Amino acid sequence: MSSPVETRPVPFWRAPFSGRTWAETLYALLGLPLCIVGFTWTVTSLAIGLSMTITVIGVWVLVAALITARWSGVVDRSLLNSLLRERIEAPRARPRRPGTMGWLEAQLGDPVAWRAIAYQVLRFPLALVTFVVTVTFWTLPLGAVTYPLWRGFLPAQRGSDGLMHRGDAFAYSSGHEYFIDTRSRILAQAAVGFVFIWLSPWIVRGFVALHRKLGRALLGPVSISQRVRDLEASRTQAVVSSNEQLRKIERDLHDGTQARLVALAMHLGQAKEDLDSDDPAAAERAKILIAGAHEQTKETLTELRDLARGIHPPILDDGLESALTSLGARSPIRVGLDIDLPRRPSPSTETIAYFAIAELLTNTIKHSQAREITVDLRVTGKLLTFRVADNGRGGAVLGGGSGLAGVTARLGTVDGRLLIDSPLGGPTTITGVLPMDA
Repeated sequence: MSSPVETRPVPFWRAPFSGRTWAETLYALLGLPLCIVGFTWTVTSLAIGLSMTITVIGVWVLVAALITARWSGVVDRSLLNSLLRERIEAPRARPRRPGTMGWLEAQLGDPVAWRAIAYQVLRFPLALVTFVVTVTFWTLPLGAVTYPLWRGFLPAQRGSDGLMHRGDAFAYSSGHEYFIDTRSRILAQAAVGFVFIWLSPWIVRGFVALHRKLGRALLGPVSISQRVRDLEASRTQAVVSSNEQLRKIERDLHDGTQARLVALAMHLGQAKEDLDSDDPAAAERAKILIAGAHEQTKETLTELRDLARGIHPPILDDGLESALTSLGARSPIRVGLDIDLPRRPSPSTETIAYFAIAELLTNTIKHSQAREITVDLRVTGKLLTFRVADNGRGGAVLGGGSGLAGVTARLGTVDGRLLIDSPLGGPTTITGVLPMDA
């Protein structure tokens, strides 16, 4: 998908020392030289190719420009994904007709390449401004903070007041200078430098955010193809999940319920034969067999109820709030509920939300070492949002064997999504969003 990774907010006081800050600074510094090369080649090859399109040479130059643009898009997308932790997927190639003409037609009409060219052109002024801002807002504050260390290496110079000064000078009106060579001025400049050291990461982050948006818009799949891609993945996952659920039900029925019913039939058959006999011992044995059959019947009914509950919990007939209240009451960890549902979601949404929250509670109980869990459920517009938070050890990751992949797949069948915020040491907050009327 072309959506960003959810990242834990960096506290203000830690911003200059966070890995995210240095990754964004590195991206801002690397962006300009890469962009200069890409922009120069793109504009030059496009100009030559378009001006010579009446000839075969111009067509091939234009094709070379498009192919190179697509390759540069791969590099730019990798840089965004690696340094800025984006999730921009590679666009899907369009099908083409066989033969040389089909290949040429596919290259000249490739929307991925043309969007990569647009990215190079639009990114150039943004990369230039970002580079200047980054260098300025990092070097000047650092220079101000370290000014007391290197001021002594500056040459002495005579000011307009006729005195010798050693330090930075700022000229103002009428040719007069303002020298930073007294203790109070030096300390004041260092203090301002310290303030900007903490402000600079946020200023740089604002400009880098524009690169993020531009990359998502032009380097990822087009919205329609991405939508088709997501729907195909959701459909495949739904089919796989459905097949797995059917196989599980089949196993449960075969290994559990069916085996009990076979044994029940055998016991009742034996009891019938004993009852037909005139032997007193056979009659006593028949009573024992019938009592055992009665117990097996009750156990089979219990298994069938549990199996039916796994398909559709009966408690959901009373609404999602009642179902979650019952779910929380059975938890060995205290569960706090905050539910605000002005209207009831669709049955499929209720079922998906219930099983997703149930799985998250199970994961928390098994893995988090938490002492308390809170479940927040509310409606936002046409979306149902639930949030499961705990005060455990954290470290929950997608694909880490904690069942989160299954929850993500379950939500994906109705175009929902799962957001995970679980730093090591905790706390963990997992948010699910799905349509109200799925």
